[in-house]
Amino acid sequence: MNLTVKCILDRKMIIYPDGDESVDGRDHISVYLAIAETSSLQAGWEVNATISFLIFDQIHDKYFVMRGMTQHFHNIKIECGFSECISHETFREPSNGYLINDKCVFGVDVSVIKNQGFGERVSLFNEFNSYYKHEWMISEFSKLENTVRSEEFTVGDYKWKLCLYPTGDGSQNGQSISIFLESVDAKGFDFRKRVLAIFCITVKDQISGAHSKSIDYLDWFSAAVDNWGWSAFMPLHVFNNSNKGYLVEDCCIVEAHVSVIGEVNGLA
Repeated sequence: MNLTVKCILDRKMIIYPDGDESVDGRDHISVYLAIAETSSLQAGWEVNATISFLIFDQIHDKYFVMRGMTQHFHNIKIECGFSECISHETFREPSNGYLINDKCVFGVDVSVIKNQGFGERVSLFNEFNSYYKHEWMISEFSKLENTVRSEEFTVGDYKWKLCLYPTGDGSQNGQSISIFLESVDAKGFDFRKRVLAIFCITVKDQISGAHSKSIDYLDWFSAAVDNWGWSAFMPLHVFNNSNKGYLVEDCCIVEAHVSVIGEVNGLA
C-alpha cells in the first residue's frame, strides 16, 4: 500500500493513493488529517477543528472541496478524513483536471476552535452496558428520493436514527449510497454537551451473508455535529449488483450496532 505524508505544523495530511484497505477504500484515494505529535501533549488533551479537504482542478483553476467537518481530536482518535475521498475513475478522468502530467495537488483547510475555558465533567461508561442492535428494513428502495430516516431507537438514554441517501450525499451524489447515524437529542444540547458513541453500520447480504459490508466508527455527537457516517459507504454499482444480495426484491436491510461510551457536561 502506498502512503504519502505531508507535515503541516503539528498536524499531518495522510494520503493513500491506492486506498486505505483497512476500511475498504479500494478503487479510491483515501485522505486523512492526523495530529502529528502527541507525546508532548498533556494527559486528557483535546483539539476541536473544522476541516475541509481540497483537490485542485489544474484545467479550470479551481478546487474541488470535500465539505467542511467539525472534528474532535483526542488521545483515542488522532486522525479523521475520508476513506473514499475520490474514486480512481473520477480522479484520472482527463477532463476533470485533477491529474495533469502525472502531478496532482491535494490540500486541507484547518480552522482550530479555541477552548473557551469552561469547566466540564467527563463521564466514561462500560460500553457493553448499553450495547444495542437496530435492524432497519427499507422497502420499495427504487421509489426513494433524496433522504430516508429510520424510526427512532434508544441507546444509553439517548435517541438515535439512521439516515440514508439512496443516491449519495453531496460530492457522492450519483456515485454511492450514503449512511449516517444521527443523534435526535443533539440539537437540544448546550454548547458544552457531547456524547461519545461507538457504532458499526452494516448493509446486509440477504442471499448468503458473504458480502455483507460493515464499517465502524467512534466520535462525539454535539449540537454542532449531530451525525456521523459515510458519504461513500458503498458505490452504487456494487450496491445494485444482484449477485451481492444487498438489494433483493427492491428491499435492503441496514443494521446498526451502537454503544454510548461517554459524555461531557458543562459545570454550572
